[in-house]
Amino acid sequence: MRIFVVALGDGLISSDWSNMFAAIAAISMTIGNVTALVQTDIKRMLGYSSIAQAGTFLIGLAAVAAEDPQLLQGTSSVVFFLGTYAFTNLGAFIAIIAISNKIGSDEISDYSGVARRSPWLAAGLAACLISLTGIPPTAGFIAKVYVFNSAVQADIIWLAVVGVLNSVISAYYYLRVVLNMYTGEPVGEETFQPSLYLGLAMAVAVVGLFVIGIYPNPLIQASESAVSVFN
Repeated sequence: MRIFVVALGDGLISSDWSNMFAAIAAISMTIGNVTALVQTDIKRMLGYSSIAQAGTFLIGLAAVAAEDPQLLQGTSSVVFFLGTYAFTNLGAFIAIIAISNKIGSDEISDYSGVARRSPWLAAGLAACLISLTGIPPTAGFIAKVYVFNSAVQADIIWLAVVGVLNSVISAYYYLRVVLNMYTGEPVGEETFQPSLYLGLAMAVAVVGLFVIGIYPNPLIQASESAVSVFN
């Protein structure tokens, strides 16, 4: 990481690298989101959405490579995005594992009415999916704004636009799961809850999402401090 950033500071990475990162970012976001749209298995949906999220991450790298003055903002946006994404994905996968194990299926259709059978798990998964979509007041919203703004500041406006459009696409399949859990008819009648440790881990992740979403400054400042040593 240090060698990469020093190389940027010395101007060894040209605009060609920025264009390459930007192209890969746009392709990753689009392919990941479009493929996730047609998935009926929730784990596969989340897997393909991770490809799209990796594309969002690459927007920050494109901003870093675009021009030296953007080094701090672009790099710190990448660090901030990784931090918030860790909380979001941790909570989402914990909830999905717990729910799928209880209902015996990974099919999105079988998540119908889960909110009535396990309100806390449904609420936790809904919060994580909303954050992945980039809706306030979650950490995912702040992370995407930070990354998109770094692209705008680096004069890669078209990439920021592609990112926003892909976020709109992702809203369809993320919120489809949320609506299915809250408005669909339950597949079964049995209620269930996560184990103590899974529930605690998910609670920490969800609380972190909202704390960062409402008060992001400490993590933003920590991200900027972490990368400022390379300037």
